[in-house]
Amino acid sequence: MSRNSGDAKASDAKAKSRVFFALWPDAAAAAHLHSFSQQLHQTLGGRLTREETLHATLVFIGDVASDRLPGLLELSAGIQIPAFEINFDSFGCWRHNRIAYLGMRQIPNALSMLQTELASRVRAAGFDIEHRAFSPHITLLRKTECKKAGLEMENPATEPIVWAVRDFVLVKSSLSASGSRYEQIGHWPLL
Repeated sequence: MSRNSGDAKASDAKAKSRVFFALWPDAAAAAHLHSFSQQLHQTLGGRLTREETLHATLVFIGDVASDRLPGLLELSAGIQIPAFEINFDSFGCWRHNRIAYLGMRQIPNALSMLQTELASRVRAAGFDIEHRAFSPHITLLRKTECKKAGLEMENPATEPIVWAVRDFVLVKSSLSASGSRYEQIGHWPLL
């Protein structure tokens, strides 16, 4: 039995995508981040985040019906935040979910403004997102042995990683046998 076009449209509208807004490093920053994670991996083990998927999440939205994606793309237009630099200068390991990450001791004002503006627009558009404090970080390792390095709390990174943020993206995530696959479906430059 074949589906008619009405059924196909209803099915498309019900299809969901897992999405989030993020900062995506340029190639040089991604290579530097990956090199640092490889060094940590030697001590902590676990599963390395692939170089091409390293990012810092701004607003995690979660599963969104496909017919609502254009609204997310529209609400991001017109954000007037200046470009800025971020300095990932601390690392840590969350024991509860066994994730090793790079964080920052001081959040730049422009980053706070960008995250706050995006979160506000996403909520105003009727999307339900988490209401917890923004803690910018980059996941380097998953399923790692935090106790091996004694990383009970954040520690200064031996070599801070700085990257110039010139834009932000909307990303669609899908799971595969090799881990998460990310597709950038929207891109907006900063001032």
